[in-house]
This record gives sequence, structure tokens and C-alpha cells, in this order.
Amino acid sequence: MGRQVGFYMKGSDELEFIQFVRSDREVTLFGHALPDNEVLCLDKLPDPPTPGWFQVWLWDVTNSPQPLLYLVPEQNHFTVDRFASEVIEFSRSMLRDEFLCAGRIWAEMRGWRMDDPRHTFQKSQTFVGWFERLARWLKRKSTRRFHGAYVLPGAQEFVNQGGTLS
Repeated sequence: MGRQVGFYMKGSDELEFIQFVRSDREVTLFGHALPDNEVLCLDKLPDPPTPGWFQVWLWDVTNSPQPLLYLVPEQNHFTVDRFASEVIEFSRSMLRDEFLCAGRIWAEMRGWRMDDPRHTFQKSQTFVGWFERLARWLKRKSTRRFHGAYVLPGAQEFVNQGGTLS
């Protein structure tokens, strides 16, 4: 079963979050759509309007195995098997018109292989603990909205200056 934490972030919040993500381990960022079956490591978060800028994967290179990738033939790209791999989806907040849309971190905690979904397995305790550590950081650095999402300081400043959260 997957777990997630929804949030609102602006650029300064993202930078601080990524610094924290990488503060105690080697973490690679990579995009949702890959040109071949190799993980293409990103040095930094992609800028809009780079294709796929709004969603990246976080992979703890030190403690988790290489992510499994598969071909999406209809779109002619590879993507990660999120159910079999120990990766965290980082969907970024984005501005749409005058509204800031929520982002999230999400990970599947119980895995299975796409080629045999009957066989399930628990992901490692190290991976689960890493997700929980990132979730605690997000919650500690933010205020909680009535609908459950967390608002980080940069996003709160956006609201204070008249912006709206969607």
C-alpha cells in the first residue's frame, strides 16, 4: 500500500527540501520519462517548462537497489517500476493561473513485480524509514491545512501576498 504526504511548496522550500533529502546519504534525482533503460541522474530539479519538470523520482543510491525500468511503447520512453523499486515520487507544486497546486511525496511500501503481481514483498526497513524521515521533515517545517496538505514557508508567503492554494 502506498503512502503519501501532500504539500504546497515554492522554490525556496524545494531547495531546502532537496538539501535535506541529500543531507545524510547519496540521493539521485531522475525524471519520470527516460530515453533509454538507464537512470539519467539530474544535478538539480528541472526548470519549467522542461518536459516532466513537475515529477521526479528520488533514489537512495547508498541503501536501495537500482530501480527497475520498463518501456512504455506507446510513448517511446522508459519509466520506473514504482511498485518493484525503492523510489519516492516527488510531485512538485505548480502554479496554474493564480493558484498554487499541491504536490506530494509518495512511495509504495509493499512491492510486487509488474510481470508477476501475485508475488508481493515488503520493501526494506531502511527505505520505509527514509520515507518516514522525509515525511516528518515536511510536517515539522510546515503548517497543516484543513484538508490535510502541509504548507511550507515559501508557499505561506505566497498566500500572505494574495496568492491562492488550490
